[in-house]
Amino acid sequence: KANIRFTIIKQKRCVYDLEISGVFIVGAGAMSRQWDALVIGAGPAGLRAASVIAESGLEVVLVDEQAFPGGQIYRHVTAPGAEERFAEAADYRDGTELVRRFRRSGAEYLPETTVWFLEQDRILASRGEEVLDLRARNVIIAVGAMERPVPFRGWTLPGVMNAGAGDILLKTAGLLPETPVVLAGSGPLLYLVASHLIRKGHPLAAVLDQTPPSNMLKAAPHLPAGLLGLPLLLRGLSMLNDVRKSGTPVYRDVSGIEAQGADRLERVSFFSKGTAHTLEAATLLYHGGVIPRTHMANALDLPHHWDARQQCWTVACDGCGRTAREGVYVAGDCSRVRGAAVAGIAGELAGLAVAERQEGIGPEEFRRRSAPLLRSLAVQTASKAFLDAWFSPRKDLYAVPDDVAVCRCENVSAADIREAVRDGLTDINEVKLRTRAGMGNCQGRTCGPALAAIAAETAGRAIPDMGRLHVRSPLRPVPLSALLRLPETK
Repeated sequence: KANIRFTIIKQKRCVYDLEISGVFIVGAGAMSRQWDALVIGAGPAGLRAASVIAESGLEVVLVDEQAFPGGQIYRHVTAPGAEERFAEAADYRDGTELVRRFRRSGAEYLPETTVWFLEQDRILASRGEEVLDLRARNVIIAVGAMERPVPFRGWTLPGVMNAGAGDILLKTAGLLPETPVVLAGSGPLLYLVASHLIRKGHPLAAVLDQTPPSNMLKAAPHLPAGLLGLPLLLRGLSMLNDVRKSGTPVYRDVSGIEAQGADRLERVSFFSKGTAHTLEAATLLYHGGVIPRTHMANALDLPHHWDARQQCWTVACDGCGRTAREGVYVAGDCSRVRGAAVAGIAGELAGLAVAERQEGIGPEEFRRRSAPLLRSLAVQTASKAFLDAWFSPRKDLYAVPDDVAVCRCENVSAADIREAVRDGLTDINEVKLRTRAGMGNCQGRTCGPALAAIAAETAGRAIPDMGRLHVRSPLRPVPLSALLRLPETK
């Protein structure tokens, strides 16, 4: 028997007060099981973590939203026809080897499974119509990174999408974007996607590079450390060479990007070194950089650190992914973005730490196996400082015009956010309550970074001083029918 009362406040609009009474039936159609470890995310970190735990003789399950393992960089690498869709043979080879090891390990695998409730020892997830109640002694969060969402005029027009989304369509379905194609933004992924499209014989109208010229000076002191990651630098040079050989125009020091059109994208206007330009375009692939996907760590209230160079939150953990909560680990780019190779190392270390905690391996074996991985992790992290400085966000990245919708779920504009701050709100969650920005289905995944930056700039404060958005379960939209099938807790 339940009596539930909701009070929904819409600032300056109206107030709804609803009361619902009813009978909820629990205990039907739900799956419950206890594991030594549960790993969330089937990218490089999650695959290696689950593999090493299973190889140590422990019971581990890997949960992932996608139909095939691989994460984003190795998206659907074992799906039929994947080898033909991958633009780089090395990515296909590395991804398939990770999956082969995982399958040999004996770890259990739950694909197409969405985690929507997360506690330290209990995870609720949906797989089709089935509700999974998963209990684990250890949880490894390995959900990877996400592209930094950046609002600009026209970013909601059909034909405008993230560069990474365009790459995913290529890897999963072999789909190429409608021409003319313009790529814009800053970061290694910008040229990675451009290289992939060029290697598939797909023409590009232009690349609009927003990287500030001053970043070259910021990165110069880190070049010696950057040379420690020479293979990664050489790969970046290869991407740039692909763009150069294709004859694609590259505009530098770009700002003021606008997507224009009536019912869909027709043109892209921008400034390059202060000069105005307009290009015809049917597709705009935008990349604002890559930041950790911290929503699950945030929901568990794990400590975070502010990365001033990359302007994003990172999850506090040690070299083996151990967090402030015993039995909770983070691995890979969801703690700090360092790339697929480093994510795999971090996943292996987290898996070894869990295996030692559950006595699947002894302390001596843990030290022997983790020592070279920790040294490699330190070298790779040091080399990443060069790219972090080179691709640090420009200061005017979030100079969003007042009329642009920042929160697309709730249709909250930049002007709404600025008005709330000028009325005296000094915490990001107060702004959220006032404007409803971050209260939609994505819980701030899409609007959160822009919301914080705009609010901080208006208040004249640093972004971390505004706090972090609170994240509550359900982490993803879930039908009420799933809640009705929840098992009773004792």
